[in-house]
Amino acid sequence: MYGQPSNSNSTPIFEGFFLQMVMAGQQAKCQEIITQALGSDWEVKLVGDNATEFEITKSDANTLSTKEAWDKAYYLRSQPGVVYAEPLFAVPVAMPIDPTQNFNQDIDLPTGRNLTGFDNQNQQNINDESSDVDWPLKQLRVLETWQRFFPDPNKLPGDGIIIGHPDTGYTPHPEIISNLLLNKSFDFLKKDNDPEDELETSPNEIINNPGHGTSTAGVIISTTASQANYPTAKGVTGVAPGAKLVPLRVSLSVVLISIINISNAIEYAADNGFHVISISLGTAFPSQRLRSAIIYAQKRGVIIVAASGTSVPFVVWPAAYEEVIAVTGCDVKREVWLGSSRGRQVDVTAPGAGVWYAKTNKTDTGLEYDINQGNGTSFSAPFIAGVAALWLSYHGRDQLIQRYGAEKIPFIFNQILRDSCEKFPTWKPNRFGEGLVNAEKVLSAPLPDNQNQSVMAPAFALQQHSPIDNDINTFNHLFEQQLVNNQPEDSLETPDNTMLKLSLAQLLQTTPSELPKRLKEVGKELAFYFAADSQLYNQLIQTIQAPKPGVASFKTQQDPSNNLNNLRTRLLSQGTSEVLKNKIN
Repeated sequence: MYGQPSNSNSTPIFEGFFLQMVMAGQQAKCQEIITQALGSDWEVKLVGDNATEFEITKSDANTLSTKEAWDKAYYLRSQPGVVYAEPLFAVPVAMPIDPTQNFNQDIDLPTGRNLTGFDNQNQQNINDESSDVDWPLKQLRVLETWQRFFPDPNKLPGDGIIIGHPDTGYTPHPEIISNLLLNKSFDFLKKDNDPEDELETSPNEIINNPGHGTSTAGVIISTTASQANYPTAKGVTGVAPGAKLVPLRVSLSVVLISIINISNAIEYAADNGFHVISISLGTAFPSQRLRSAIIYAQKRGVIIVAASGTSVPFVVWPAAYEEVIAVTGCDVKREVWLGSSRGRQVDVTAPGAGVWYAKTNKTDTGLEYDINQGNGTSFSAPFIAGVAALWLSYHGRDQLIQRYGAEKIPFIFNQILRDSCEKFPTWKPNRFGEGLVNAEKVLSAPLPDNQNQSVMAPAFALQQHSPIDNDINTFNHLFEQQLVNNQPEDSLETPDNTMLKLSLAQLLQTTPSELPKRLKEVGKELAFYFAADSQLYNQLIQTIQAPKPGVASFKTQQDPSNNLNNLRTRLLSQGTSEVLKNKIN
């Protein structure tokens, strides 16, 4: 349907290739290689700033099977002048977890859950404390921030800031319509300038999210007074009601996103002078194409904020990338919400449970508007995007660029944001970022002294996280929660990945010392299958989990080699590339 991958059985959808040449200015050479390998009906599009990176697509690209796509990628890598090539997939964020595993041991999580969503807008979490629609603004000290830093009634909080919003599109909900900048919007599904959410519910989607773009937009830019009388008799107010938001329709479902659509939307936002990008969706697998788009935007001074994920045992992409501010969720009691994805890649925490939001329903007689309450880190990210808008508006983005240069702005904001956080009762290091955001502290924090070179250079700023794009780091990230579970409670040590490396080495028929070389060859494809197949994911967990003292179970007494043999059998049944097949068989 349009440009949206359709899928009824949770399998990844092939979209195209990302390819990097060794030298700039070789588009003709790239086209020649693609024509020879794939045929003449593939489009070669230059992306990024280096003049070496290309997006390779065709109208019916999904006719290639997963095996064929990886086989072609390895062939492309072998061609003279090609530095790197990888297939592009829409990989669902849907991870049904073995009910014997507790992937959120930081809190009491009910066992036997199926982790099947990026957020749950319909799950009610109404109690006396969260019945106040403004509780998230009060928790983040947004109201105090407005009063202190935006006293001029003619300059609303967030004034002058434009926010790009890749999501399911928009609806003309009264709470947001006046703050939408529709003349700059775009629909990447239909390839036109009308990104209105048609509120479709497709049987081909794993999870449908009609109206998701409206709901998350309202968290940022809803006006300060209720614009209509709704059935719930509620109204919502955004963090930055003076900002403008541009809907960029990229998906029907926030758990199965097109890498090509989201990447193009990010670049579109950068090219059109947007200042902040708020992303309340994600994918289960890293992509160099997506990373290239993020770097492209950040070099132009765009602050990118993304949701960490909901009910997934790792932080999803793009939130997991170092350049992106990853936000996990808490509740009205300043406690971590049980559905929040957490880990070392998280930067900060913001409200994500019991949040009131603008809701649009499609009926036989037309559209109905309401204010509902729900959960999800999809709400957490736009709260922080709103704080970014307040910070830029208060200091003046043009003045910040003049003082520091555009490229450094996202890193300066990220550092100030993290330094201004407050620890909360259930906070733990390396799980929930630096803590709960305090907007008033963010805006009151002094700007770094450029003259004394105290401004953090972008390359240094990225060292606050480990790279997770390749080699063992990708596996450390995908299985971080299990590695943490293997540690003694409250341990501050870096999780021990010895069992993970040993299992991967045995699976790939090599030694731990030779594993880095083997992962450089086939690690990206191997990680792809673990991200895409929950059964494979759980089978590897069985080989790396550490028995708990005094606890005996059939699973922990099993021979790890049997688990690996079962895993190898299932992996081969997936139809792996010939290259990977030769490594594991």
